[in-house]
Amino acid sequence: MAVCLIDSVMGPLGFYNICLKVDDLDGTVAFYRGLGFEPTGEDAPGLRVSLANGADALTFMTFLDADLINFRGAHIHRLMCEIEAAGMAVTGYNAIPEEQPLMLDETGEPLPENECGHFTVHDPDGHELFFNTHPPERAPFESAMAAGRNNGDRASRRLLGRLIYGLDVTDLNASGVFYETLGLEVVRDADDAWVTPPARHRAAHFVLRLRQSDRAGSLLRFYGPTAGESAMRAWGFTKDGTKWLGNDPDGHPLEILPNQSLPDVWML
Repeated sequence: MAVCLIDSVMGPLGFYNICLKVDDLDGTVAFYRGLGFEPTGEDAPGLRVSLANGADALTFMTFLDADLINFRGAHIHRLMCEIEAAGMAVTGYNAIPEEQPLMLDETGEPLPENECGHFTVHDPDGHELFFNTHPPERAPFESAMAAGRNNGDRASRRLLGRLIYGLDVTDLNASGVFYETLGLEVVRDADDAWVTPPARHRAAHFVLRLRQSDRAGSLLRFYGPTAGESAMRAWGFTKDGTKWLGNDPDGHPLEILPNQSLPDVWML
């Protein structure tokens, strides 16, 4: 592996995307389309479909082993070196190198315009973070970071509110330290923690919610107005106080909070 220089500050992780393992691709896509999600056109028939709820996107994949968080566009080799230097375990570096070939200089160092490839990091509860960049993604990501805006933002109608991906963790403090080590900011309260990139990485902004739990898991939580009560019940949701609770066809839990505002860590 080529040697790289380590910056004292962790670089941006990449554009954030939630990837969900599905067995019933058609049924799951139909379910989310019914909830107002719209196609993004980034599909592989029978294998992968991406849908967006405003600026929030979900990618459904039939070939995943488990749900994961995907980061795309960053300098893969440089970021991997920074993460390893922080003492974190990296696995699967360019396990399929023919998919993202690297162009090397005479010393074997990846050239800046082609720092692509992939690797995986797992948090203390086994939640997977998959870093994966193809050559055409490098320039748009760098441009967005320089401009301070997210090229992935989409303006469209929402039947649901803004989406925050929630992770159930068994040791909230250990998980908070893990995400801080990745260069992210963690704001804690009694039973939760909110994870977001620092302000200087505004173009790659996202929010994760960590929740103390007896076992690891995940959920999709939406903040904002919803359709009427009859529509919510028709989609299979049940009301629990002020919340609506449900599951998609593949069993992913959903929580909708129509009367709660977004947390302060969300930058609009």
